[in-house]
Amino acid sequence: MFGRIISFSASNLKALLPASISRCTRQLHITAPVAVKQIIETRKDKQLIIEGVYMNSPREETLLRHNEDSDACAVCRLNVEIKHTDVLILSQFIRKDGCMLPRRITGLCRLQQRRIGNMVAMANKAGLMTSLLPRARERDPYKRRKEHLKFKVYYDESTIKPPKDPFAPRKLVPKDNWF
Repeated sequence: MFGRIISFSASNLKALLPASISRCTRQLHITAPVAVKQIIETRKDKQLIIEGVYMNSPREETLLRHNEDSDACAVCRLNVEIKHTDVLILSQFIRKDGCMLPRRITGLCRLQQRRIGNMVAMANKAGLMTSLLPRARERDPYKRRKEHLKFKVYYDESTIKPPKDPFAPRKLVPKDNWF
């Protein structure tokens, strides 16, 4: 067999393809795309056959599994516990000026949107996301914290509770237990 195996990544592939083809890629992904192919060249008689075969990722067992049929939001579907120290995950839900993205853009449920908002606020207070805090001249100088108290907030992860859903049905208390 005259086969030759060449493997390259998606960044090298874009350089080899014409601009019209490379613009046709999908921009949004749930997980990172595995864009590694094996290029196999085979010769039969006077024909050269070049094949691109997708390769399985060697880290496939570490990818998060989720149920695509579920109507739940991405955070609920993956059942991942996000903490205030997960700054890279939290930064995906906020704009460059530090405001939370709305639910219609994030695609989160009410409970997770509120929870992510609380985690972003906790990360800001703990000084983990200082790039999102407004500059000192934009803040009110009278409300500014003293320099020795700045970023001295620590959270115990066992005390972080999920926010209560304000739209959940409430339990009725019988009249006998009122007084």
